[in-house]
Amino acid sequence: MKPNIQYIQTNAELATVVETLLKKKEIFIDLEFDKNHFRYGFNLCLMQVFDGENCFLIDPLDGIEIELIFPVLENPDIALVCFAFNEDMRLLHHLGARPNNIVDLGVAMRLLDFETLSLNNSILAVLGEDYPIDTKGSQQKSNWFQRPLTEQQHKYAAEDVLHLPAVKKVLMQNLEEINREEWFAEEMEAFEKHDWSGGEKVAYLTKKDQKTMTLREWIRFEKLMDYREELGASLKRPTYKVWDKKIALLLAKTPAKVKEWKTLKGIHPKLRVDKVQQNVEALLALAEKEITEHKIAENQSSIPALTKEKRLKINQQRTRIQAAKERFFLPIKEELKKEIGENYSNFFLSNRKMTEFATGEQVLLPYQKKMIQNTANKLSLELPSFMMGK
Repeated sequence: MKPNIQYIQTNAELATVVETLLKKKEIFIDLEFDKNHFRYGFNLCLMQVFDGENCFLIDPLDGIEIELIFPVLENPDIALVCFAFNEDMRLLHHLGARPNNIVDLGVAMRLLDFETLSLNNSILAVLGEDYPIDTKGSQQKSNWFQRPLTEQQHKYAAEDVLHLPAVKKVLMQNLEEINREEWFAEEMEAFEKHDWSGGEKVAYLTKKDQKTMTLREWIRFEKLMDYREELGASLKRPTYKVWDKKIALLLAKTPAKVKEWKTLKGIHPKLRVDKVQQNVEALLALAEKEITEHKIAENQSSIPALTKEKRLKINQQRTRIQAAKERFFLPIKEELKKEIGENYSNFFLSNRKMTEFATGEQVLLPYQKKMIQNTANKLSLELPSFMMGK
């Protein structure tokens, strides 16, 4: 049966949709969003929800109160079936929703040793290469702010949820056949409890940049980049379209170049005006005042010097982490490749996760801990202190 696709643009329409969805046991959901690409910030552009019969394309950009659907997303009796939902979850938390009962099919695929693929390619991997889906018409990077949306965008948005029921059926059967349903349940519980706050802004002050600058340059750079953020927010423009980061780097290192503001390449034409130039000059003057008051030397490093004790502590931790990887995690990872598969072992014991397990930043789930203990016993490996709660 061909699904009924409805475009939802008013609060009255959305209220009717919510009334329908609250009666369902599961829904299939995806979001189209923009993160500082076409506009400033982290913005929801479209929400797609399929209830097995009707596909609702919910448009949040025309005054609709998207909060009306939150009771559906937060209802513990309604499963939210999705795919690779990390950034979607972060955005929903940013908007004020606290979704639960998540069924992320991307995680299910990792547990079944599928490789990491796009949604369309994942659908083919699960349902077969002959499954009727267009893998060449991706609209993911298109402008989801534009209205009206194109026919291709409508099709792409709907297909992001229409095929999920078939994928879920196969994946859940596969998990059951090899007794990994409990693994999946633990992963989803951890997913819901994860701290999804933050991440709505792209990090614009990085250690990588800081390492290339003196403290004087870094003080100037910070002020200029903060101002760029303010302009982006007020103009509703992504910050890279306000001015190129190279402009801030140039002025941080050579502040006198601000006199050439109106001719510098990489600045939006509408910002090459006296008012903005004067604001930038004022920020640089404020930076110079701070530099003078704190008596910052010309070549003083922007990275604070570590004490001998701090450096020793960091080196000791680095040594412990490396030892845990080489003597414990890597042998286990190689064994899991043989027993479960390379894709799963890379998902479970990536370099980042091994570090976080060793430092305690991430806690092993019960099934993971049991798996590691059993594999360690098989390989006659001594459990490190962090595995024994020390």
